[in-house]
This record gives sequence, C-alpha cells and structure tokens, in this order.
Amino acid sequence: MFAERVSAALPAATRSRNGAAKLRGLKRDMSCRYPGCKNRSKGPRFRFLCEEHLKLPKKKQDDVLAKAAEKNG
Repeated sequence: MFAERVSAALPAATRSRNGAAKLRGLKRDMSCRYPGCKNRSKGPRFRFLCEEHLKLPKKKQDDVLAKAAEKNG
C-alpha cells in the first residue's frame, strides 16, 4: 500500500527506468530490407533480413542494405 502511494506520487518519467514507456506506441518496420521481399525480418540483430536473405553472401547483403538506407534517407 505504501509503495503504491509513493509510485503514484512520482512523475511517470522517473518510474520508467528502461525507457519502454516511450516506445509503447512506436511500431518498428520489421519487414525484410531485400527489394520486393514481403517476409518479416529477424530484427536489428540480423540486419533486418529474413531467414531466406540471411543466407546470401555478406557482400550482397551489404549492397542490399546500402540501397535500402539510401532509399529511406
């Protein structure tokens, strides 16, 4: 009961330590960055490429990601 009162008295910014509250409404573009691919990527850890395009040679992946970055500004 005491903890509830204390947390209610603090501003929301100090209660959220990990920053998750800021990203709650933000949707990430999780599509594969390969041109024309509609698959879902595996996320930032895997360079926003789907399982199929992760099998490409590293040089080809770099070229594709450079084009995607250029297109998105």
